Amino acid sequence: MRVLFVTILWLSVAAGGLFAQGSTQVPDAIFYNGKIITVDSGFSTHEAFAVKGDKFLAVGSNAEIRALAGPKSQLVDLGGHTVIPGLIDGHNHQYRAASLLLRGVDMSRVHSLAEMLSSLKEASADTAPGQTVFTNADWNVQAFPEKRAPTRQELDDVSNGHPLIIQTTRGQAYLNSLALKALGITRDTKTFVGWPVPKDSSGEPTGSLSAPVGPTLPQSLQEATSRLIPPPTDDEKKQLILKEQALQNALGITGVREVWLAPDVMRTYQELELEHKLTIRVSMGVTAFGSTPPADLEKTLQTWGVGTEFGDHWLRLDDVGELQVDGSVENAFLREPFADPPGNYYGALIATETPENLRQLISIVDRYNWRPSTHIWGDKALDVTMDAYEAAEKEQGSIHEKRWTVEHAVLIHGDQMDRLARMGVLVSVQAQPYYQAKTMLQSWGEARANEAVPVRELLDHKLRVGSGSDWPSLPQNPFVNIYFYVTRNTQGGGQLGVSQKVSRKEALQMATINNAYMTFEEDVKGSIEPGKLADFLILSQDVLTAPEEQIPTIHPLATYVGGLKVFSSKEGSF
Repeated sequence: MRVLFVTILWLSVAAGGLFAQGSTQVPDAIFYNGKIITVDSGFSTHEAFAVKGDKFLAVGSNAEIRALAGPKSQLVDLGGHTVIPGLIDGHNHQYRAASLLLRGVDMSRVHSLAEMLSSLKEASADTAPGQTVFTNADWNVQAFPEKRAPTRQELDDVSNGHPLIIQTTRGQAYLNSLALKALGITRDTKTFVGWPVPKDSSGEPTGSLSAPVGPTLPQSLQEATSRLIPPPTDDEKKQLILKEQALQNALGITGVREVWLAPDVMRTYQELELEHKLTIRVSMGVTAFGSTPPADLEKTLQTWGVGTEFGDHWLRLDDVGELQVDGSVENAFLREPFADPPGNYYGALIATETPENLRQLISIVDRYNWRPSTHIWGDKALDVTMDAYEAAEKEQGSIHEKRWTVEHAVLIHGDQMDRLARMGVLVSVQAQPYYQAKTMLQSWGEARANEAVPVRELLDHKLRVGSGSDWPSLPQNPFVNIYFYVTRNTQGGGQLGVSQKVSRKEALQMATINNAYMTFEEDVKGSIEPGKLADFLILSQDVLTAPEEQIPTIHPLATYVGGLKVFSSKEGSF
């Protein structure tokens, strides 16, 4: 009798697992007649699945799943469309994107320098005296026929007596004379918050504020914007996040690692969660960058009294972010120096931590049960980071199960991959070569540019690799990024690192289950399996079989988070 019972149980599990899944429960919704790419351990595909509450109840054939329906179960005919788990962006700056792109004079419809100046003139005329006129960062100088940004003098001509600042998404802003005056910048000012002030041939400030090198927003810009632009109110912060998460839902994003947040924004996120208004699951990193004195970081983490993994599956603490390796000396972050055009961040790294300071910071992060999220671009910088990680191991024991990360790691070699694998360090990558191939080729040369973001080699070294966008510093479309990993085609039309291609399966895993693992949540999200959170997308095309050149155009017809529809395309009926 026992043998018969075991045999029946095994057959039930083999036939879709309905018995083991609790088939006595009645689903709230059944989705059938589709191609369900589960991204489970076997990367299986099915025809249908059922949702109960905020979780997947069962996965199987049309007949098996439809048999679970009750009188109130919603039946959704997928019409043959493909369903995948919700996409998780493993390196995302959602709030910064919102504050840069959704505040200020809208530049999104500006297509020339002349149009920009006209728009600024109109806005300046409508602004109350004494207030700063500022733009959002939703514009691209390369799309302008003039191929240049406005000069200080041109901004003076349209500002109508207002300080005026033009924002960009990365490392640069353009100011008029009154804005410079408000910051105390004159022809005699050599640096502003430690960064050189660009001058024209006559020795006057150009109005441009930027760092000569560096992939992150320089402190000079943060200081300038905080002084000139009024901060958003608490309600504005909420509205910015709500608008931005809706835009991301439309791209298929259901979760993000937001690795750079100040405490006030974290409080805003918590308020939105308590109001049940989050539609993206957020794993938050505490900002700790600049020349951070170890004593200051220790005081901060002591005061918090909590660490990595604190929270729930809507909102949780992730890491101490933006730790970086000193790149103040030219080419200091590279094993093999090379000439690089001034102002191009591929030649050196804007970073702030000396090797010794970084080692102390990493030790403190470990001591208080946080994990570091160290931002790295060059190979030498990675060496310094791994030295700091290994020093922490010697002090406080193995980090193998702590899932420490390195972010970006654009230049990384086999010997470094071996060290990372030994320590169990995770790698968070983005598709920089797709968007910046021309710059890489100019700065690095063809051989080194072809080594950038070597995902194939990372996976072959058995490293856990998650993918992200670095939005808004880079464009966000996750299907464009998948396309790059699969083809190594770039925006300019050429290829970089053809030997680093990965399969579509691997690219999808990087954006789903691997990123769930990166936030210690692989048991609750990242795949379509019974008992996991019902985060999923209904796609316009099958990401596994669509012609390669059509992958970038794939998009959600509907996005669900926790079983609730948070986006529906006009072209779909879901």
